[in-house]
Amino acid sequence: MIAAIGNSEYLARRIAPILQEFNGVTEPVLVGTDHIMHPHSKAQPGQIKLVQRAEVLAAENIDIIYISSATGHHFDDCCDALNAGKHVLIEKPICLRVEEVLELDKISRQRNLTVFECLSYRYHPVWAQFIDLINFTHWSSNTTISAIFRIPSRDITDFRWQPEHGGAAADLGTYCVDALLQLGAHAKDIHVVRIMGTDQLTDRGVAVAGQNPSGLYSGYVGLWAIGDEYANSIVVADTHRRIELSRAFTPPPGFKGTIVERRKNCSEPSVVVVTEPGTASKICLFEGVKRIRKAQLAGIVDKKAIMDRITILERIVVT
Repeated sequence: MIAAIGNSEYLARRIAPILQEFNGVTEPVLVGTDHIMHPHSKAQPGQIKLVQRAEVLAAENIDIIYISSATGHHFDDCCDALNAGKHVLIEKPICLRVEEVLELDKISRQRNLTVFECLSYRYHPVWAQFIDLINFTHWSSNTTISAIFRIPSRDITDFRWQPEHGGAAADLGTYCVDALLQLGAHAKDIHVVRIMGTDQLTDRGVAVAGQNPSGLYSGYVGLWAIGDEYANSIVVADTHRRIELSRAFTPPPGFKGTIVERRKNCSEPSVVVVTEPGTASKICLFEGVKRIRKAQLAGIVDKKAIMDRITILERIVVT
C-alpha cells in the first residue's frame, strides 16, 4: 500500500488519484502531515485522508511512501521513511546537497530499500522519440541545445520563496540541467549562475556548457525563472534547422507530445512527431513502483545522474 507525506497542491491535484488507483481500493490515500487542519481544495472528495505524519510512518500495511513535502524537507522526510522501513517515491529534486544523496543511498542500502526520484518528464513517450530524433539527425558543427523553463511570479507565501527550499534553481533549474545532461552535456563543463531580479518576486538562473565530449554539439544553455513570461521548451538548432519540443517539462495528463521542425528556407514549421496520449506522472510512478516491487533494487535509482545534477545546482541553491 502507498501513502504520502506532505500535503502539497500537486499531490492533491495530480498524484493522489494515481496512488489511489495503484492501491486498488476505494479508500482515500493516507497523507501524513503536521498541518492536518489545512486540506487542499484541489483534492476530490474521498481521494485523500489527512493524518498525523507519525501515523503514516508507523502503519504496518504501508510499504511505500510518496514524499510531496516542500523541497527543503525532502531529505528529512526521506530519512524518516527509510528508517521506518518504507520504500520511497519522492518528488524532484530528491534533496539539495550531494552529501544528502550519499546519506540517503547509504541508509536505503543498509535497509534494503529503494528510493526513486519522480522526475516525470522523461517518462512521457515523446521524450524517447525526441532523444532518438536528435541523435539520428545530421547536425552541422555549430549546433546548440537550449532548455528553457520560466513561470510567472508566485505569491509571496509560496514555499519557493523560502530560502531553505532552494529557490528557482531547485524548482525549475532541476529540469533544465537534467535535460542538458540527458542531451550529452558533460557535468563538469556545466556552469550555473543565479540572477536575482530587482524585486523580491523574481528569481532566475542560467546554465551554460561548451562543446560536449563527443564533439557533436557546440554549446548548451539552460534558462529558468520564477517571475517571467511562461516558457517550457527544448530546442536543438544549427544553421539549417530547429527541432523543438514544447511543454517539455510539465506535459499535462493525456498529453499528445509534439515535435516540430523549422527549416531555414521554409516559412511554416512541420510537425515531425505526434505521440499517443500519455500521462508522464502516472508512467513515472508505475516505473517507480515496478522498480520497488519487481526489481527489488536497494539504494537510489539512477544515483549517478542525480549526483551529477545536484553537484551542479547546489552551487547556487538558496539555503
